[in-house]
Amino acid sequence: MSTAPPLRPSMQMPMPMDNPLHRSLPTSPFDMDPRDPRDPRDPRMDPRMMTAPFESRLEMDGPDYFSAMGIGPFGSRAHGGPFPPGFDPETMMGMGGAQHYVDDVVRRTNLMVQFVNCQVPPTARYCQVQPKMTVDAKFPPEFRVPKTVEEIRAMDPSSIDRVLRAYGQPTDLRSLRLTSQDTVSPRIAHQAKLCTLFDFLGATQISERQRMKRTVCLPY
Repeated sequence: MSTAPPLRPSMQMPMPMDNPLHRSLPTSPFDMDPRDPRDPRDPRMDPRMMTAPFESRLEMDGPDYFSAMGIGPFGSRAHGGPFPPGFDPETMMGMGGAQHYVDDVVRRTNLMVQFVNCQVPPTARYCQVQPKMTVDAKFPPEFRVPKTVEEIRAMDPSSIDRVLRAYGQPTDLRSLRLTSQDTVSPRIAHQAKLCTLFDFLGATQISERQRMKRTVCLPY
């Protein structure tokens, strides 16, 4: 009488996302785990699922976000950093790895913001412009969350100055191709600073329209 062969244990390795240890580790800045074997180019992956976390992340306060992850100057070392198993956090800090990670987060976040903002049409008064991070992975106090084009234009000159200084941008007239020796009104000076800010944020369609308004009377 024949007997059925014993069942062999499954040789299938657990997927990284099925392992609770992996799930406990931090994700990338855009909530996409780089260890996830799913290819984002897979047609089954909904693009809206890929971009929604990033859009919601921009509405969070930068320093608070990094504090929750325990990274850089915003996180407490007492709670332990989000380092991979077997990787000594003190060694990583000694190599400047944590600062390198923060720099990479800032670079990738700002590249994505630049791409999003360059799509904003010049006539969209109520379309939102996304804020970029500063070099220390923060958002300017006056620009923590996205603002509409109209809201940015309505900001008072001192607030625009503080935002530009936070980003390390000039507050002069060069964006309108003027110099300090040119006689300009406060309105033109404010317009020059707005152009500088929109240029830096990647909203170049808006800044170009601002420049055109100097010579051609155009509605907003």
